[in-house]
Amino acid sequence: MAVRMSRTKRSRLGATLAEGIVAMLISTLFLSVLPAFYHTSVRIWQRETAELQVSQTADFVLKRMEEDVRNARSVYVSSSGLEVVLTLPLKAYDSELGREVNVLSGGYLVNGDQVEYYFVHNTAESSVEGAIYRRVVDSGGTAGTAAMIADHIQPTINPLDTSTYAPLPVFSFDSVQRTLTVTITAAEPKSSSGTFAPKDALLTCARDGGQLYRVPLDERPEGELRCSTCGGELETSGEIVTYQTQFLVRNQ
Repeated sequence: MAVRMSRTKRSRLGATLAEGIVAMLISTLFLSVLPAFYHTSVRIWQRETAELQVSQTADFVLKRMEEDVRNARSVYVSSSGLEVVLTLPLKAYDSELGREVNVLSGGYLVNGDQVEYYFVHNTAESSVEGAIYRRVVDSGGTAGTAAMIADHIQPTINPLDTSTYAPLPVFSFDSVQRTLTVTITAAEPKSSSGTFAPKDALLTCARDGGQLYRVPLDERPEGELRCSTCGGELETSGEIVTYQTQFLVRNQ
C-alpha cells in the first residue's frame, strides 16, 4: 500500500530558495571577513614580536655591560661617545680559596684586562644604524676576537641632550660622580607584507623613505621623532625602544 507524505514533511527534506540565499550570503560574508581577520592578526603578531625583540636587544647590552662596568678600575670614553674602554683589576688564582681574586700591590689594585665596547656603522650605503661589539684585550696586550652583542642600534635618533640639542652619546662618563651613562636606541625592522622577514635594515619613514631625526619640543625637550620629508606625519619602518641607565664605577 502506498504511503503518502504530507506537504509539511516533504518540505523539510530540502531547502527553500530563501534559505539558500541566506546561506550563500553568510558564507560570502564569512569568507570575506576571514582573510582580513587573519592578516590583522598576523600584523599584530609581527608588531609585538618586533617590540619584544627590540626590548631584548637594548636590555641585553645593558645587562652584558653591568658586571664589567661595576668592577672597572678606570673608564675611558672616546670623544665621539661611541666607544668605552674599561680597565679591570688584575686577577690571579688563589689555591686556598679555590677561585680567582684581585691582585694587590702595596695595598692597591693592579690593572688587568681591558674590555672594549664600541659601535660600528653598517657598511650599507647611507645606513645610519649599526651594531655594538665587545672585545677583551688581556694584560699582555693581546686582543681577543670581537663579538657582536647587539645590532639594529640607532645612535642618531637617541634622545636629545637638552643643553646642546644633539643626540645623546651612546657612552658618557662623569668622573666626579663616577658614573657611566649608556643610552641605547634599538630598532627592529618591521616585516614586509605577507612575510616574517625584515623588509630592510635601515630605519626610515615607511611613507616616503625619509630620514628620521628628533626635534625638541616644549613638552618633550628630549625630542620627538620627525621625518625629513613628511615631518610629524611619519610612520616608522621599525619598532623603536630607547633604554638609558647609569652604572657606578666602584673601584675607580
